[in-house]
Amino acid sequence: MSISAKTIREDIARARAYAGKNNYLKTLAALARAIHALNGSQVFGREKFEVQALLEEAFKDLNGMQMIQKLFPKGITYTRGKEKAAFVTLKRLHDKLEEAMEKSKLARQRKRLAVLDENLIKAQELIKKGEQLEGRKIFRKASEYYTDIDGLDSDIGNRLLIGGLPAEAVEYFKKALDKYASDQRAHNGIITAYEALGEMEKAAEAIKDAMRRLGGSETLMLKLAKVSVERRDWSEAYNNAKAVLERNPLNADAEKIVKQVEPRIFGTSGRKSGKSGPIKLDF
Repeated sequence: MSISAKTIREDIARARAYAGKNNYLKTLAALARAIHALNGSQVFGREKFEVQALLEEAFKDLNGMQMIQKLFPKGITYTRGKEKAAFVTLKRLHDKLEEAMEKSKLARQRKRLAVLDENLIKAQELIKKGEQLEGRKIFRKASEYYTDIDGLDSDIGNRLLIGGLPAEAVEYFKKALDKYASDQRAHNGIITAYEALGEMEKAAEAIKDAMRRLGGSETLMLKLAKVSVERRDWSEAYNNAKAVLERNPLNADAEKIVKQVEPRIFGTSGRKSGKSGPIKLDF
């Protein structure tokens, strides 16, 4: 299908606009499209003359770009009637620049991630030495600066957990879940943090939230059953342990919970149901 002069002029206009924004790759791509289209088009006469004049202006813009001046001190030549040669030059230059920029981008990203890793390790070591405030400062700066790194807040939360700071870890797990509500590491981490703090009501709510987001897995139902025992919520403990056994009849932990909680609900042991009297489960 023949491309119209209007379409070619639009690509030239795009090339010049990108040149004004100093966007090398888009300038080269748009200009290469325009020349390639002109070379295979049915544009003749006055329209072709006008398009070629616009191309000459676009090449002046291209040659005025700093990167092009470094690579081609004399500029990239465009000669009317030799659009194919100009296209090959532009396309080759575009591809080489794109490859070089991608390599440079990857190198910068690797360096950036290496700096992040060094700081996370340093913060963890400071906390281990008892310099908690300094370690937490580094973690906070990392979280604020590397906002584009997926899973970073979950990672920091887990490092704080390992360092014995579950209360501080909760903040980062919450941040992680605000960004991505189905972050499994953040769900697991915040549940563990609340358990470590002895805040079983919050742990139960965190487990239920995880079940809503991730689905009612056997692991989460068993965890809720165990936390419910700690909360002395015998019905919730029983219901979740039974649900686990329905999925996996060989789950010994769930079976133990059912056997020890069942008398409190149905009174089969002669004891009244409710929240009176301690209950101890060994796992």
